[in-house]
Amino acid sequence: MGGILNEHVEWAVVNRLKAMLDVPPKTKFNVTQSFALFSAILLWTKQRAWVGGDLHERPEWFTDADHAARGDREALRKGSIFNPPWSLSKVRPQLRHVESSSRNDLAGELINSDFEGMTTEQFIRWLRDALAHGDGRTIRPIHKLSRSGSKTLLAGFEIVFPAQRRSRENLILALYHGDMIRIGATLADAFCKSLSGGDQYFEREAGTAAIKEAA
Repeated sequence: MGGILNEHVEWAVVNRLKAMLDVPPKTKFNVTQSFALFSAILLWTKQRAWVGGDLHERPEWFTDADHAARGDREALRKGSIFNPPWSLSKVRPQLRHVESSSRNDLAGELINSDFEGMTTEQFIRWLRDALAHGDGRTIRPIHKLSRSGSKTLLAGFEIVFPAQRRSRENLILALYHGDMIRIGATLADAFCKSLSGGDQYFEREAGTAAIKEAA
């Protein structure tokens, strides 16, 4: 077992990525693993949901799946990335931030204000570009101390990327582990429901529960 039917591949891959995000495979690198799964979900869903751009000259070219994908994008226009179920962090979580040793404790500090007023659609588009073109020049780790204070642990990533193409203005995103899991799962759920026709039983059976991949 382990195959994916051609007519399922558009959403079944995302469904599997979400399953691993929900119940992560055992690893020492749990935050990095979540970041990888989150990034893959975001890149796939954004690419598919933006099919055809904003051009409608030849609507007869679009398939039912294309219309479903575009419907998923249109749904992203209805709310803010800060509103439930997305709930991007507005303040730093209550963690023992490593950086706090050199200044006041960072927990509770306001973050992600650059994205105030953005729709979820605008945020997803910006973050897709930031991740697709990101590397060590634009992505930095956010660290925390372990409960005992004896270890430095990864808590998330800070992403600094231009607001628009060729813009000199940079936006700064503090993306914590909880944000990756919550936003990634929400994005995957909405996408899979749109592309599979909304049949949750069908999603579960064709996407994950009835399929096992080789080790």
